[in-house]
Amino acid sequence: MSPTPLDAESRAAFEFFPQLPAELRLEIWRLSCSERVVEVFYDSDEDRCLTTSEPPAILHACRESRNEGLRVFRKSFGTRSHEPRIYFCPELDTLYLPRPALLGYGDHARDFTELVGDTGDVIDLAIDYVDPVIRQPWETYNKFVLMESFPKVKEVFLVVGSDHSSDELEVGPRTVQLVDPDIDMMALDDLLASVKESFSYEVGVELNVDLEKNDPQEQIKQDPTPDIKTPTLMPLPPVLLKAKVVSARA
Repeated sequence: MSPTPLDAESRAAFEFFPQLPAELRLEIWRLSCSERVVEVFYDSDEDRCLTTSEPPAILHACRESRNEGLRVFRKSFGTRSHEPRIYFCPELDTLYLPRPALLGYGDHARDFTELVGDTGDVIDLAIDYVDPVIRQPWETYNKFVLMESFPKVKEVFLVVGSDHSSDELEVGPRTVQLVDPDIDMMALDDLLASVKESFSYEVGVELNVDLEKNDPQEQIKQDPTPDIKTPTLMPLPPVLLKAKVVSARA
């Protein structure tokens, strides 16, 4: 069966690629590095980080692409007893720390940046929204400390709709995307109010939660005259609500 015109054009373009100047090929490889959501789980029993996210595709195309990809992505999130093994690029990737099924965001989640290396350059962070029905008493405070412990984080994604009933590591390799939540406005308003109330009441912080990115200077303002009756406004990054879309590897 003869190839269709589109197939022939695609094949011809691919065969022409090695003949391009090296500088142009390398630039194309760099531009092929796309944003990812990298799930990371800290295993306290083994003192190591695990992930369901596969390595970037650029590392597997060919030797040239791998060499260029290693300039962008580096092995990260090692611990005192285990070397870093998860490829991550702070400028492109979002670090997603799902809620552990057993104890929720407990002490190990709170102390993640002390237990795990290569967290100082993370720019985008994602954590799970926890329904008040299953939320443990310590979780709101621990999530606050966790967010505050990343010095360069510019925004935090609060992920709604996650399944907290099982160990997500058991599902195997998969791709995670963060999208705008498909929730009716009344339910969304209730959810936003719940998140803000829990942080204000339990931590004494007025959290800025929204659906879309806004100017941080408009979202976060220090209280000029704090007192014991008024929650202290902390300089936390903006918090954006997102939903999780998962695609398992075929």
